[in-house]
Amino acid sequence: MLCLSALSALAQETTEQPDYSPQRLRQIFTSEPEPQHQPGGVHLGPGYVEFRALGTQWRVGFLPILAPLAGSVPTTRGLAMPDAFSLNHAVIPGAPPPPERDADVRRELRRIARITAGS
Repeated sequence: MLCLSALSALAQETTEQPDYSPQRLRQIFTSEPEPQHQPGGVHLGPGYVEFRALGTQWRVGFLPILAPLAGSVPTTRGLAMPDAFSLNHAVIPGAPPPPERDADVRRELRRIARITAGS
């Protein structure tokens, strides 16, 4: 028992403290080095061309992978986006509640609905 406690104390003393310096963290979390762009140069990447012109850094994608998927943008379907709240009859938080109607108004609305349903 005494040997185990002595070994655990020895092991705790020999462990190194972790290095959290900014340089070490940058080294750990950087997946690839920052590319060195030449001023005015053109850089070809996977599916894009990057260049500097008119005081702006331009990145132009040329693969069809960058195009929106069919149905993901309203212009790719030709229809307006459906409103999920109206389709499942959910009440939108913060929306005013439906107006309270008295019995006479409800009776008249039912009468109108019967007349229009029968036509």
